[in-house]
Amino acid sequence: MALSPKALAVAVDGFAAHGLAAITETPSALTISRLRAEETIALERLLSDFGWSFQIVDRANEHAERATLTDDYAPFILTIDKPIGKVFRVITAAGLVSFLLQDQPDEVWEVATLGVPFSTMGISFVPWGASALFTPAPPTKNPRLLVRDHTAHGTVTSDVRRWLLREPADGHLWDDAIFRAFADLSAQALMRALSCEIESDGKLMFKGPPRIRLEPPKQGSAAELGLDGYNELRAASVWVYETNLEAERRHGLFIAEFSHNHPSTNNPAAAFASVVANVLDGARLAYQLSLSDLTREAIKAQGDLRKAVADDTAKLAYSARQISAAVAAAVATCVGLVAAKIGTTAPHWVLQLVAVVAAMYVASVIANGWIFMNVQTDMRQKWRTRLYRFIPEPDYEAMVLAPAGRAQTMFVVTAIAGGVIATFAVMISFLIFFTP
Repeated sequence: MALSPKALAVAVDGFAAHGLAAITETPSALTISRLRAEETIALERLLSDFGWSFQIVDRANEHAERATLTDDYAPFILTIDKPIGKVFRVITAAGLVSFLLQDQPDEVWEVATLGVPFSTMGISFVPWGASALFTPAPPTKNPRLLVRDHTAHGTVTSDVRRWLLREPADGHLWDDAIFRAFADLSAQALMRALSCEIESDGKLMFKGPPRIRLEPPKQGSAAELGLDGYNELRAASVWVYETNLEAERRHGLFIAEFSHNHPSTNNPAAAFASVVANVLDGARLAYQLSLSDLTREAIKAQGDLRKAVADDTAKLAYSARQISAAVAAAVATCVGLVAAKIGTTAPHWVLQLVAVVAAMYVASVIANGWIFMNVQTDMRQKWRTRLYRFIPEPDYEAMVLAPAGRAQTMFVVTAIAGGVIATFAVMISFLIFFTP
């Protein structure tokens, strides 16, 4: 009977934990180096029973058969070809850590030694061979836009979803070794995402006042936080990053509260474990108070916006009336010029010049209104992104875009009709002038 890949993964992880092997795992292969003959034979037997293809080379980099697996040819390098599946597959715990740090884009991961499945906002982790239907959460604010990272290679994650559990962890999940490896990296990433700056040496900085500096997050952070501390850190991160529009404000409130509540320790895991729950409560309260002020300001801003739109539509209506009056004046002028041609001896070029002036007057009125309309449209687009982002799209459509659109349509129709009428009137006048 073929063995589960879990047996192979446990053996390889055990060798690595005792310093008997070095592991390099890629999406398509697993390479185990620095093996003695005993460990190589054990893995070779497992793989023969399991049915995966593999290659063994000795210290001379030559192919090794079972008969030559002795310490005289050690150390050995064993390369295993991983089976290709529809989802991303991970054999070892070391491989899992490596792939998490590489920001692997796959959404479903099969892990050989995982006992309890779990999901983050961006990835579903399941045991090897298990099926999973998974839909990632919508994209959130990029932490790199909120946290200044002064390190050489950048330590702040670009997508916090991969580190945020969908539900708080329980004791059963916390006891799983693979989850603990994930939680350790997750805790470090979330502490960085909740800080203000990452200094060049990796220290976390919170502006305050007072200004706080913590040591760089390190391996073992999840164990220092404990289950309750890790869940509180997760809850704070979810609250800060759950909405794109409010992430920046919430991040600033969290940093201010953290500086006020920070205990006398520079250990990041100990600091977060002791104060993150109180910091989250204080940040939420400050946010609610700011929303009350924002509501009053939003009502005033919406009133100002309605007044501005009403003024714009009134000016466009006035411009349309100006066009109508200018066209009427131009037509009357042209009729008068035709009558003047019949009853006067004035030179034709004088009458033609008057007709051209009338046409230019109509054109200037239309151009003036058209430029005003385009300027107001451009200003409304800038208002939307800078001043009125808090207004939902349907409300903005009803309050601004729909009324302004109707006024613009009325003006465009009047301008086109007036321009055509004025042009025909002037052309007819010119034809009559040249008629004997």
